[in-house]
Amino acid sequence: MHLREVDANLLVTLDALLVDASVTRAAERLGRSASAISHALAKLREIFADELFVRAGQRLVPTAKALELAPTVHVILAGMESLLRPSQPFDASLAVRDFAIAASEAGELILVQPLRQRLQRLAPSVHAGWTPSHRDENADALRHARCHFVIDIEGGAVPAPDIRVLKLFDDKLATLARPGHPFAQRKPKEAAFAEADHIAVNSLPAIELIDRELAAKKLSCTISSRVSSVLVGLLLALNGDALLTLPASLALIIEKQFGLVRVAQPFGSIAFPLRLLWHSSYDRDECHEWVRGELVGLAREIESAA
Repeated sequence: MHLREVDANLLVTLDALLVDASVTRAAERLGRSASAISHALAKLREIFADELFVRAGQRLVPTAKALELAPTVHVILAGMESLLRPSQPFDASLAVRDFAIAASEAGELILVQPLRQRLQRLAPSVHAGWTPSHRDENADALRHARCHFVIDIEGGAVPAPDIRVLKLFDDKLATLARPGHPFAQRKPKEAAFAEADHIAVNSLPAIELIDRELAAKKLSCTISSRVSSVLVGLLLALNGDALLTLPASLALIIEKQFGLVRVAQPFGSIAFPLRLLWHSSYDRDECHEWVRGELVGLAREIESAA
């Protein structure tokens, strides 16, 4: 099939179906009838020789082929829109977009509230939804638009040449304890700190980073509990003598909201980067670029406060 035989509106329909996962909602978004969307989907299936979507209850689930097409379709439509409106500057207050952000629980807790407040104030129709981050799957999720940003706190090598990486800031580790904990009154020695009960949150590298610092003294943290979430660790720390070590930017939130107190660490400051990842196909997407800029601005504010 030649390009001249393809109606560009078919790509608009495909993009809407990828976003809405529903013929009815895609029709509402585009101001067309459901039958027109169904007809366009049939044509798309013929063009790409693939089902593109399969029904699962009330939702349409994209096939592997549809997910492969998603970022390319988005770039093509963004380019066409730019051509048709070359002189119109981007206005965040008028933008209508939904972005998915993959992050660890800690990354989400650090950024979810300030980003939500900023979007509500500056771009009320731009929304950010959060989803769990899986390190081994992040690059593929970005390529196939299952998420548009990844907030990474684990560091490591850039996952692939087509993945962009920007360091937001260097966070530090902070150790928290319940009010009245003996370590809240005095700075512990290294051995006492290591021998105390520690809570390890599986999604955070905190204990591993501390153990590297203590290795020269042939010490390592005594882990009394390994937990799957910061919330569980918080409850254990509030109701016992175990120590909870978190990124300082998150520790600041928990200190204010839940009354845990900071423990002076008996070693030098341990820093680790908080990074923003995205796929190169969104480099020139104006709304995506604007959100990136807002995340950078928020990161600077959080870094200075922590």
